[in-house]
Amino acid sequence: MKKLFIFFGLLIILAIGSWLRLSGIISNSFAFTYDVGRDMLAVENIVVNHKITLIGQTTGVEGIFYGPWWYFILSIPFFIFSGNPQGIAFFMAFIGIITIFLSYIVGEKIGGVFLGIIFSAFISISSIMVLSSSQIWNPNPIPFFVLLVFLMLYMLSFDSKPRTHGVRGKPKTSKAKYLFLLGLLLGITIDMEIVFGILLFLGTCISLILIFRKRLRIKEVPFFALGLLFIFSPRIIFEVRHDFLMTKTFINAFSNGFMSPKHFSIFDALFSKLGSLFNVWNATLAGQNSTVGFILIAFVSLCLLFFYKKIEDTQKQFMQTIFIVIVIFLIGFIFLNQAIWPHYLVGIPVFYILLVSLIINTTKIVLKKSWVIFFILLVLFWINLNPMQVLDNIRKPIWEGNAAVYRNQVAVIDYVFNDAKGKDFKYIVYTPAVHDYTYRYLFSWYGKKKYSYIPGQKNTGLFYVILEPDYDLPFRLKDWLNDREDDGTIQKEKIVKGGITVQTRILNIE
Repeated sequence: MKKLFIFFGLLIILAIGSWLRLSGIISNSFAFTYDVGRDMLAVENIVVNHKITLIGQTTGVEGIFYGPWWYFILSIPFFIFSGNPQGIAFFMAFIGIITIFLSYIVGEKIGGVFLGIIFSAFISISSIMVLSSSQIWNPNPIPFFVLLVFLMLYMLSFDSKPRTHGVRGKPKTSKAKYLFLLGLLLGITIDMEIVFGILLFLGTCISLILIFRKRLRIKEVPFFALGLLFIFSPRIIFEVRHDFLMTKTFINAFSNGFMSPKHFSIFDALFSKLGSLFNVWNATLAGQNSTVGFILIAFVSLCLLFFYKKIEDTQKQFMQTIFIVIVIFLIGFIFLNQAIWPHYLVGIPVFYILLVSLIINTTKIVLKKSWVIFFILLVLFWINLNPMQVLDNIRKPIWEGNAAVYRNQVAVIDYVFNDAKGKDFKYIVYTPAVHDYTYRYLFSWYGKKKYSYIPGQKNTGLFYVILEPDYDLPFRLKDWLNDREDDGTIQKEKIVKGGITVQTRILNIE
């Protein structure tokens, strides 16, 4: 009977999480931004043109690139769904749903069934977790890999005693494969998001040294490096071929103050970075309510103060790991002499959710008052799920009204092709992001698929100007249009969807 309750409980959690992640994708309301278009073009080059790359997209520092593994991963759904962005969005949601199930496994191993249920339930409904698994973007699979890191750490700590020979002289199971996989996973996170990945790597290494070292043998450590080397091998080959371009760029950026707190007060930096971490805490667990966020911090602190000694050893190890990683992120951000972008923190919600889940599990064990636990969970679930917002999203799906929404952009492509009536045409696009990767991909893939031709092959004089609204800097759009006053004669103008304007022009082709 107990197993049946667990099964149906987990099934309900997965069902709710799946619905939250899939609703926007089913209605084609997911974001299709310029960087997604850029990645689609790159993956198309791999899958269709068979041109394997050694590096990925550019970072915020010119001359330093991500690794190619994001493109390699995207190649799987690209091939399966024949380049359909909706299929790739489904793939991202599938990773998010698997993440929910994986969180149950990790929680159950660390602290039992109750912890597994609580952990997976929070992962399922947390708005920030839902968002990260319903959009196509390279940092978004990181929570999945963070959970796998937790799983590897658990496997490394599985022995209850320091490593010695077992009965009859037989050695205990080697941890080499788990160290290799751990190196592999940490390498992947660096490839997905460099800042987050490097700080996670440092935090995990310190945790291995301080917490898990007695469970390891020195001769097994090279397997950890081997896993990292495997992931970094494409970039290493690229570096050798290009005279260590990224290495030189990184050294130059570092020497020019890329990571230096010298331009500001250490205390100002500390409070600023704490604010960034607190904002993610609120978004993850408190529904953006700062008051609730502080109350939750007070609750966690009091529980740790009074119950810490009663926490089971394995759970205590993971609490210690969480605090080590958070401190490393805080220190790293202090010395990072630039703004903290949200994607630098993309995996932190997993640490927060696991910490709160561990505290709730400990409270349940110590107090043995189920009604208290039920009340705490009910409040947290209500805050995170935000039922009224969910109902709004049914009527008006995520990203609706935004020009960077897939279905709005497809509507523009359909309008242009239907207006052209089979004639060849050329087009130009204004986007606030400057780059027109999304339209380049959609005109090529969608146009060829539905209308059997790609525009721009002939100079017929038919010319379309596609204008995405620039709400933040509208003068840029006006200046851009002024520069193109002489680019043909405007025949008509129509606002299609998402505020996107399409001008039909005729060019003089004499």
